[in-house]
Amino acid sequence: MPAPTSNRKSLPHGLPFAPTKVGVLIDIDMGTKEDFLATLRFGFDEAHAEGVITRPVELVVKEAIGLPRLEAKNTIDGYLALAAEGVLCVIGPLITDNSIALAPVIDRTGVPAVTWTGTDRYHGQYCFNLGNGGLAEEAAMMAAWIRRRGYTTVGMIHEISPGGVEYASNFRYYAARARLDVLIEAYTTQVPDDLEGILRKIRDQRPDCLAYLGYGYPTILMAPMFRNLGWDPPRIMTSAFQFCYAKPEWMAALEGWYGIDQMCEENPRLGPMLDRFADHLGKRRDHTVTALSYDTTRLIAEGLARAPLLTPAGVKDGLERVRMLPAVNGGPRTHMSLGPYDHKAYKGDWLVIRRIEGGRTVFVGLHEPAI
Repeated sequence: MPAPTSNRKSLPHGLPFAPTKVGVLIDIDMGTKEDFLATLRFGFDEAHAEGVITRPVELVVKEAIGLPRLEAKNTIDGYLALAAEGVLCVIGPLITDNSIALAPVIDRTGVPAVTWTGTDRYHGQYCFNLGNGGLAEEAAMMAAWIRRRGYTTVGMIHEISPGGVEYASNFRYYAARARLDVLIEAYTTQVPDDLEGILRKIRDQRPDCLAYLGYGYPTILMAPMFRNLGWDPPRIMTSAFQFCYAKPEWMAALEGWYGIDQMCEENPRLGPMLDRFADHLGKRRDHTVTALSYDTTRLIAEGLARAPLLTPAGVKDGLERVRMLPAVNGGPRTHMSLGPYDHKAYKGDWLVIRRIEGGRTVFVGLHEPAI
């Protein structure tokens, strides 16, 4: 029996096309994992329905928890397993520590990987970035925000970790540019022993505000410590702020913090996408991970569409041809563009400042220069 008329266009000679395999490398304990995967499927399905890509996408998911809690080797092995399964591209790793460890492996293996990391140390011929933050950019934004609020002194706390050290180096520079005095520079690990003692030392220097630079786990523990110390400073943190979306108790723990985020209600593409996804899922998931995941699918779909050949090397070439692709994340003029020597996709006001008030985040503003 001949194929139905509605199928003939997609089944030449009656033979189906194989789906395109895209790997998903989950390298962190992700409270929003199900939302993440659902959004990826939704975004790729929309791209296929719109004709951006001619084949459906099959996600090959590998959970390979690495640093900072476990070992980088887990994430490296996870990436290599995805490459062995024939994926054309990998989404992940998602965080700085594992991205730094994996970058040389990605280049040797030759399967492009789109990470969300913010470090400048993730780079290579097959290393692409759609940042969930930027360690240098965030430091510049935090220093500018502090100065524009009228503060002139700051207490700085940073993690002893690859990301924390990179954040701190950038913040020192931008604090000096903004004419801020760093009264004290304190340190913590990602599993601190005496965090309240560290906060007490900062409080005793009486800075105008507190800046936290790092991956962010310790900030979830600070609320009762502030109460014990009788100290409620104006405080701003890195994109670790976005952990608030992972669990309601983390949102509550970070009440009152300002932080670097990406979701901006002024972006005209954000609301319609969130509405479509809510209709698809049957519930609302209005947070940054949803928007970032959707942008990730549209970036990769465009790379697949522009690939001269559906091989990993071809997809790498296709990604380098993406230009001026509108984003749902970030401010109204945020877009995604790549090039042969430009593998950071987000352009424009892709980072914003939000604050947690009453158990939810509210938009504060886009970046403005300090002086």
